[in-house]
Amino acid sequence: MKNLITFILFINYVLVFSQKNINEELAEAENFANKIIENNPDKILHYYKLNNGILKRYYPDNDNYEDDDSEIMMSYRIIKKNDKIIYISKSNSFWGMGDWNSSQDFYFDEKGVLLGAIKKEDWFLENKCARQIRYRGIYRNYGNPKLHRVDKFYNENDKEIDLDSPNCKKSKKEALENAERTDKITFRNLEGFMKTEKIKYYK
Repeated sequence: MKNLITFILFINYVLVFSQKNINEELAEAENFANKIIENNPDKILHYYKLNNGILKRYYPDNDNYEDDDSEIMMSYRIIKKNDKIIYISKSNSFWGMGDWNSSQDFYFDEKGVLLGAIKKEDWFLENKCARQIRYRGIYRNYGNPKLHRVDKFYNENDKEIDLDSPNCKKSKKEALENAERTDKITFRNLEGFMKTEKIKYYK
């Protein structure tokens, strides 16, 4: 019995220590990516994916790309550290415009292991709860079969929304359905991401 308790305590210690390491690595990757986005946007690699799965690079300052907008299925922003991909942001809106914006940010370590992700859904509500709802699904890869997820809802002023408050109760069902509507993360590494996205070529 004593050995069993010791074993359980050891497993708990390993799990907590692993979560701490993942959180630290994820924070480091997020900080690195945010600094590039804010201070060195020219280092961001921009790509778009065609309906046939082929990935092509484009340059935001040059709109002379050869493909028709209707053929563009997804757009990606990629950031590298030490020549390794550590951040990918994907969006189904090539121009980043529209009443409903959807995007996902993925963070990897330099070995290509998924550290975590943030899924973003922004939609207009126009009632007492909020003029616009900004959903953020925050994922952590702690090595479990299912990613750890925390849901956050904000209004247009980036103030967190309580869906159980009197003004938001009627909007709660819609908000939760929209949160669940986002596609599920089934991969756990960079190679898995590329396969899931059905990307035929990248560099």
